[in-house]
Amino acid sequence: MDKNALSRATDSSSAPTPGYLYNDIARSLVTPMACAETCNYLVGRLGKSSVHVKRKSLKVLAKVAASPASRGMMKRTVVQNPATITAIKEAAQYRGQSDAVH
Repeated sequence: MDKNALSRATDSSSAPTPGYLYNDIARSLVTPMACAETCNYLVGRLGKSSVHVKRKSLKVLAKVAASPASRGMMKRTVVQNPATITAIKEAAQYRGQSDAVH
């Protein structure tokens, strides 16, 4: 697990995540244990209050799971843990505070 790449990919700024980070993260998942650690880290990031962190964490999960470099290990890791699925569903349904202007 490349914690530095994961923290840069899920930072709280509104700037987009560089595309090469998705590939770097997917290539670092060479064992099922690395997939589990990465998944746990991203699920922990889903619990943060920043909407940018939630969105970026969901996007990293989606991109890494779809990447051929992870060889389907990330998909299996997510499916095997019901708490992960629940956290992803809750983060996908998250609606932040309403904007005062609108």
